[in-house]
Amino acid sequence: MTANTEVLKRTRPAESRVRRRAPRDASTLLRARLRELERVRRLLEAEVEQHRQAEEMARGQSRMLIQSMGILTAESNLDAFLGHVLKVTVQQLDGVGGTLWFPDAVSGTSRLHLEYLDGHIIAAERSHHPAVLHPPPVGGRGVSTFPVEHAETYVVSDAIAGMPEENRAYIYSLGVRTLLTVPMLLGSEAVGWICVRSATAALAELEGKIHLAEALASQATLAVQMARLSEQAREGAVLGERNRIARDIHDTLAQGFTGVVLNLEAAHRTLRKHNIDAAHEHIETARGLAQSCLTEARLSVRALRPDDGHQAGLPQRLQAQAGRLRAAGIGVRLLISANVTPLPAAQEAELVRIAQESITNVLKHSRATDVEIGLACDAGGVSLSVRDDGAGFDPGRHHDGFGLLGMRERAERIGARLHVRSAPGQGTCVLTTLVGR
Repeated sequence: MTANTEVLKRTRPAESRVRRRAPRDASTLLRARLRELERVRRLLEAEVEQHRQAEEMARGQSRMLIQSMGILTAESNLDAFLGHVLKVTVQQLDGVGGTLWFPDAVSGTSRLHLEYLDGHIIAAERSHHPAVLHPPPVGGRGVSTFPVEHAETYVVSDAIAGMPEENRAYIYSLGVRTLLTVPMLLGSEAVGWICVRSATAALAELEGKIHLAEALASQATLAVQMARLSEQAREGAVLGERNRIARDIHDTLAQGFTGVVLNLEAAHRTLRKHNIDAAHEHIETARGLAQSCLTEARLSVRALRPDDGHQAGLPQRLQAQAGRLRAAGIGVRLLISANVTPLPAAQEAELVRIAQESITNVLKHSRATDVEIGLACDAGGVSLSVRDDGAGFDPGRHHDGFGLLGMRERAERIGARLHVRSAPGQGTCVLTTLVGR
């Protein structure tokens, strides 16, 4: 036997062992592969479940936000809506309570407005929170618990700069361990804060829901801004009505009664001189002025009342104003277009008042003998004019009284333009144009 034959005999058993091990190695790799696929499958299922839960949560949050917006449009009481937002915010963040605060610009502190405790909304005056008596300062981290730029979380067991110890002890006694404070931002202004109390000390759990808290805080901000605008509109309306009444009193009643007093004093002097005819003339003049003041007062009172639907039309109301001139012995021409149609009540009321004030100026200042009142209507709009042949004046000079100012303000209120053309000795024309009816 040769050496090569001996080597061949020795190697054959080893090759057989390799061939016998190969199936076992493939089976092991296959099982490992299957285990890896099973692990990936479970990961995918977990990820799908997470996505499903996230989508369900997002849908629930969307429904909740839409519901809150519906309540905002239907709820006229601001505190009721803010209480709703505070309650929902605490519930969505799994909190154990919360508070809502507003800044006090005068003292530079934050004022407690509402507290959500034990499932109830409590107004500040009924709250036992120490901050009711000792409001904390406003600032950012390192100053107080009321940030002015973005939401912040605080662990109650830690020292929080700016938080009085009595406040910390109060909320700690309620089982609170963490606070999330979300500013209600209007641009760069913090108009308030929503603070959510949590029984867990895990900051990450609260911080993961900050986006939802911020969305709810935005709804509260919207409600506060709407209340602000409503209050500004109300104050503007009150101020406008006060100015109107002041103009009416100054330009009609005050000056009219001044004339009454002067004529009665003149009558008294003439009676002392036994001039009965002159005294009678002064008394008649005073009577006429008093009657005119009474008419003006009734017009002012009527302007305060809503239109009851039985108010005379614009032409008829101008006819009544023309009667004032006739009663004073002044000639009047009333020129009204045949195609004049009714205007909105507010516009008609302001046009009548402009005509009334123009006629009042004629009676008091112009010494006119003839007046023309015109009302025209065409495709361009409506125009109202009051022309007289009186003394006239220089419109460019300063004039005391509210007459011209009042007419301009009335015209602006209804989107009309008012033009005054006059010159000394050449009469006056007051033209009001209402464009685009």
